[in-house]
Amino acid sequence: MLVQVDEGFREFAAENGWGGAGDCLGRNLWDFVADSELTKLQRMLLRRVRAGAGSVDLPFRCDGPDVRRELDIHIAASQSGRLVRFSARQRHEEARPHQPLLDHDAPRGPETITMCGWCDRFLVEGEWVEVEEAAKRLGLFRRSKMPAISHDICPDCSELLLAA
Repeated sequence: MLVQVDEGFREFAAENGWGGAGDCLGRNLWDFVADSELTKLQRMLLRRVRAGAGSVDLPFRCDGPDVRRELDIHIAASQSGRLVRFSARQRHEEARPHQPLLDHDAPRGPETITMCGWCDRFLVEGEWVEVEEAAKRLGLFRRSKMPAISHDICPDCSELLLAA
């Protein structure tokens, strides 16, 4: 749930045609994410940050209806893990043809990424890595279309399950 936004957020929202940015307080963060796979990845990332994985810095794409923006985002949890703070710095912006935001039916990219159904790690270049490392290596939050996520089981989890 969003509990606070700053003036930078309000300005950003106004630039994207959303004058009621203050109305977002008390609403779920996922109401503002356009893609189910992106929501899944962001939830996993927040769960890891809250569980003590430390802060995470990632390249991130956050488009407006008429503009494509590339940002660097910093995500950090409070000591209790209850609150998570997002801060961003814009790296690049360019005009684009008008496109509606929050298109929940946006088509997927052509590729598929593999996630372990037990430990939530991702297979990247033959190595099973945590979500934040996968997001960095694959540039997941910079893409215009998210890849589909398929599920498998990593060797570590397979070994644990077979031993049980």
